[in-house]
Amino acid sequence: MVFTLTAAQREDLVARVDASLSAIGFHCHGKTDQLNARAKAEEIEQRAFSAADVSSSTTSGDRPLIEVMRLYVKKAAELMKEVVESGAQEGDGDAAGDVEMDGDEFDVGKTSKDREFYTQQRAEQVLAPLLNKGASYSKVRLSTKSFGIDAAKVASRAFVNLASTLKEVDLSDTIAGRPEVEALKAMEIFSEGLLAAKLTSVDLSDNAFGEKGVRACTKLLQGQTELTSIAFLNNGISEQAARAILELLACPEKLTRFHLDKNMTGNEGTVHIAAIVAKATGMKDFKMAGSRFFCEGAIMLAEALSHGNSLERLDLNDNNVNEEGAEALVKVLPKHPNLQFLNLEATALGPDMGGTLLMAVAKGCPKLEVLHVSSNDFEREGAEAVAHAIAEMKNLKVLTIGDNILGDYGFTQVCMALSQSNAPLVRLDASCNELQKSGAIAAAQLAASKPGFEHLNLDGNMIPEDTVEEIRAILSAAGIEHALAPMEDNDPEGEADDEEAGADIGDMLSTLASRWKL
Repeated sequence: MVFTLTAAQREDLVARVDASLSAIGFHCHGKTDQLNARAKAEEIEQRAFSAADVSSSTTSGDRPLIEVMRLYVKKAAELMKEVVESGAQEGDGDAAGDVEMDGDEFDVGKTSKDREFYTQQRAEQVLAPLLNKGASYSKVRLSTKSFGIDAAKVASRAFVNLASTLKEVDLSDTIAGRPEVEALKAMEIFSEGLLAAKLTSVDLSDNAFGEKGVRACTKLLQGQTELTSIAFLNNGISEQAARAILELLACPEKLTRFHLDKNMTGNEGTVHIAAIVAKATGMKDFKMAGSRFFCEGAIMLAEALSHGNSLERLDLNDNNVNEEGAEALVKVLPKHPNLQFLNLEATALGPDMGGTLLMAVAKGCPKLEVLHVSSNDFEREGAEAVAHAIAEMKNLKVLTIGDNILGDYGFTQVCMALSQSNAPLVRLDASCNELQKSGAIAAAQLAASKPGFEHLNLDGNMIPEDTVEEIRAILSAAGIEHALAPMEDNDPEGEADDEEAGADIGDMLSTLASRWKL
């Protein structure tokens, strides 16, 4: 449903807000500024209308008109309250005064917290600082505001005006709720306006535009020869769209940051992405999480990454890398000694390959600080290999190893490894690992021993209530009781289907301490 009001209806709200602002100004200040009150009233009505329009356009089915009308009036009241509280009725009437501007950065998302459908008028109000003669910004963010054709033309003029200084543009989530034809045309207009600029970074995420959207950005992708960073998160990047990116990207060899999360690329599309990565030998930050590729895709990406040695961040989580893909990563990751962040959550590494891969990373990537390996079927039997690898990670600050089946025996070894390594750990997630008493206590003692420790997640386990209290006491004594995450899904009555369930805790810890020479 498209939200529509007559000109008379919209003018009625403007008049009411105008009268209220004028009356408040008179009683508070003994005078009125009718011109300013009128300008503010018009701005408030426009923003309220945009909020209501977005609500009606993005809701599935037909939202009752009365409901949208109530939102329209309510939003106007909220905005009027903001104006009164800030004393904006005494200002200079700058409709863009609430835009976040930090030095040479302009963030349109700070005009309001609402998702707005921008009209030409609203775009001209908000983007006024970009349109001024002599404007100088190196970074512009238009994210979360929906631009139609007329509003996109205003933004395009702004880009042309900033051509000599503009370096980074965030166009993520800028065509939400628009009909396909209008959305694609808006992207074309954005691209045309950016032709004169020499950009280093573009974010096109969250626009769900697929191959058609990629080709709508043809002028942008072909015309920008200095791009080092580009993002296509959540954009429906299929095989065809991936092929289009490869075809259109002017200088892939210059890329150092490439993000493609939450797409439908699959193995077929990964062929084209891997071709881009292979050319980008200076790649530092590569992210392709949740892209539906399997071990074949992982092998292709590993081969592509072998052409460089500069990786600092790699995120492949939520893809079926499997053991075959992991074997390929074992060969390539040690070639990237500057790797600091690695996310392989939910990649089906398996109990055997997990330790092998992590040991390769530990030996070849000494700067690693963040490791995410949750949901990888790590089990008690393979925990020792995983622990020995972690023991070699001397700079590890964050470890997420939840949703595995390590049990007390396996996870206690991980804790001892982290203690032995003297790693500066500040965050540990061991949720959903069939932990009972000894593993949970080991985690608490580890956390208490780490200066500056911030977060411990033990939820989703089977920790007895008295043990939970013991954990809290250990953390409290160390002054970090705040570090324990809520334990809403802990099952204190649960029992692990594990041979260690009835084991003597003292004997277990003694055995492990001897093994780890602690």
